[in-house]
Amino acid sequence: MDFQQYMADFNTGDDERLVEKYYHPDIVFTGSTRKLHGKQELLGFLRWAHNGIREIIRVQSYAQQSNKLFAEIDMDFRASKDRPDFPFKALKTGEMTTVKFFVAYTFAPDGRITELKSATWPAEYEVTKP
Repeated sequence: MDFQQYMADFNTGDDERLVEKYYHPDIVFTGSTRKLHGKQELLGFLRWAHNGIREIIRVQSYAQQSNKLFAEIDMDFRASKDRPDFPFKALKTGEMTTVKFFVAYTFAPDGRITELKSATWPAEYEVTKP
């Protein structure tokens, strides 16, 4: 998998295309508070998370060995509408927050992501700014 291209595609905000292009049908996503199985569950989560939120990935560093990749990511979230239910902190229209993510990817032989594990620090803690 071309991780640079993945990041560029992620930043387009086209969740449907991202999930179709990069994720295996049996993807397992494990986050701090949820576990999702399959592309449809992942896409449903992304639609909810990105409802009124523009998410931009900024990779700080990553390492890859064989079919595993681990990345430190500063993720910027900008609200285009009020999101009092946003998981990292309530956001009002125009507000932005940055969250540090640590993400582990596992790839199938065809390069698609079969497993994604994500852990976060609190919003604005030890992050860089765009």
